[in-house]
Amino acid sequence: MSNVKSDPASIRKALVTGSSRGIGLSIAKVLASHGVDICITGRNFESLLKAKRQILDYAQPHCDTPECGLVFPIQVDLGLPETPAILMDKTIESLGSLDLLVNNAGISLSTPLEETTIEQWNTIMAINARAPYFLCKQALPYLRNSFSPTIVQIASVVAYEGYVDQSAYTASKHALLGFTKSLAKEVHEDGIRIHTISPGGVATDMIGAVRPDIDTSALIDPDEIAQMVWFLVSHRGNAMVDHVAIHRSSKLPWT
Repeated sequence: MSNVKSDPASIRKALVTGSSRGIGLSIAKVLASHGVDICITGRNFESLLKAKRQILDYAQPHCDTPECGLVFPIQVDLGLPETPAILMDKTIESLGSLDLLVNNAGISLSTPLEETTIEQWNTIMAINARAPYFLCKQALPYLRNSFSPTIVQIASVVAYEGYVDQSAYTASKHALLGFTKSLAKEVHEDGIRIHTISPGGVATDMIGAVRPDIDTSALIDPDEIAQMVWFLVSHRGNAMVDHVAIHRSSKLPWT
């Protein structure tokens, strides 16, 4: 067993992918309000600068520490195989260390299997499965030096369910959940905790493309997911949560 001690107060350096909007942006806001320095990522630098302003504007009135967290925008394309190594180098250059990796970036696809192209398959698997896989690999050496080493994977209800016309998206999220189960066992003795959150029906831009039939007024607020992330990473007692499945309150329970 690693000699690394668990200390809820030592989550101070984080990388959150896909954080220029949606769930990732909400997670970054909450982390910054708790004094966590964050690297945020996205493909558009102007969007990242806008997100940085939003994060700091949110954090200032909500900050529960002497100083709010700093925000470092990093423009990357997670669809490229070399990105995880480059991103981790830039993260350590900005933060100096790493306590928390949040693999949130993802894309969706709502297309029948017979109409899905190889290019679409490769793209969705690269971003939703390959990128988090190799980001975890790159993060492990730094997390082993943390007092509260943590990984949070933002999956989806389709990580364990299946919906019509979402076979490629479902396959990518099943892959994310699947490799996480193995990784959690591999790093258990190092004291690295891995939580996976699988939300359904969150009010983001992505949901409109995947499920245009959903009543948006009943969708989950991204801030609700962000608060769940903070609860998980800041409570490091004897209880450990592997996977959290979250559904809309309007949906029938246990279905």
